Amino acid sequence: MNRRMMLCGLAAACAAPAAAELWPARRGKRGLFQFDDTAAPVDFHRFVRRPVRLKTAEILVVGARKHEFVRVTSTDGDEGIVKANSRMAEVASLFHQIAVPGFANADLRDLPVLIARLYRAQYKFAGLAFWTAIGHLELAVWDMLGKVAQRRCVEMMGPVLRTSIPIYVSSLNRRSTPDEEVDALRRAVAETGAKGCKVKVGGRQSRNEDAYPGRSAALIPAVRKAFGDDFTIYADANGSYDAPAAIELCRMLEDYGVDLLEEPCPHEDVEMTRQVAARTKLKIAGGEQDGAMERWRWYIENRALDVLQPDFMYNGGMLRTLIVQRMAAAANMPIAPHYPRNGIETIELLHFAAQAGNLYGLQEYRMSPRVLDFDHAPVISPVNGALKLPEGPGFGARYDPTLWETATRL
Repeated sequence: MNRRMMLCGLAAACAAPAAAELWPARRGKRGLFQFDDTAAPVDFHRFVRRPVRLKTAEILVVGARKHEFVRVTSTDGDEGIVKANSRMAEVASLFHQIAVPGFANADLRDLPVLIARLYRAQYKFAGLAFWTAIGHLELAVWDMLGKVAQRRCVEMMGPVLRTSIPIYVSSLNRRSTPDEEVDALRRAVAETGAKGCKVKVGGRQSRNEDAYPGRSAALIPAVRKAFGDDFTIYADANGSYDAPAAIELCRMLEDYGVDLLEEPCPHEDVEMTRQVAARTKLKIAGGEQDGAMERWRWYIENRALDVLQPDFMYNGGMLRTLIVQRMAAAANMPIAPHYPRNGIETIELLHFAAQAGNLYGLQEYRMSPRVLDFDHAPVISPVNGALKLPEGPGFGARYDPTLWETATRL
């Protein structure tokens, strides 16, 4: 092949990105990284028999409690809806000016290619805000494609391995005393039947300071004493410690049988986190802020984490999270997504968890409820410490359609 032909071939490849571009590079000959040609984790053309094209994509605020949703419709009248997280007002410009145009005038069955193309065109924006905008739109499209196919989203991901998902109750409170926290946990465990909990330690990005002096050291033994040796305890530091302080904390957590510590160090200091993981028997988890596939590959290759915790929205959607899951599975690493929600807001987590062969432990269920003050179905609540995978096409959530008529649009 002469140089002219080679350059023409490169230009053609660049003009038509492949779905495989969602994957990070892999090691080839001599250990050198090369672009991966692995197929996308889902072929939507297998399930959806006609083109589906985007007509509208909206961020809607509904109800007295100002709940945010992303709603998409197709040119044929199909609909997809996802309950948004609390970041949409801040990323609305990225959603409307970058994400939505990137999906316009295209067959949404080509979702992996659309995301690869959008990233290549807008890579200078890449980061949590960018992937949050993409992730919300992508999840709403998943819901719509599932409804068009008349299939549950999980059935497009892979075989259903479980329909009952055990949960832990997740406390987001750092202002409580140990006694107050134990009382709140007792109520939540009694209501849900949960077999575990997650509590906050440290002060949140606090450079080795506790929320107040002595709180973490008193909280962990109080929780263990209240719930006994068979109860699962996770802890979350939200990046509070450097490596020496985190290792010291881990020794205390190990003494009380804590199973896992999430984000011991500032999340961007990946080497600091790796040092902690290498020097403690306690499982170290993290990744909720991450969206770069190269970062996930680094975590896996360097064993910088023991449990990966991508967030569907911060990581850019379900397809990209499936890729992380399968990368981890190939390396015999477990995954437990970050998704601090309750009720019907957990629905995307349930679909993912139902098919993940390398799912770790109990799954997150927000202890302080966010009540949806409008008609919706199904009502999802834990029974005997577990959530049931919902039926119905798409993600399976149904909302009063009159909500959208009076919604405020961001």
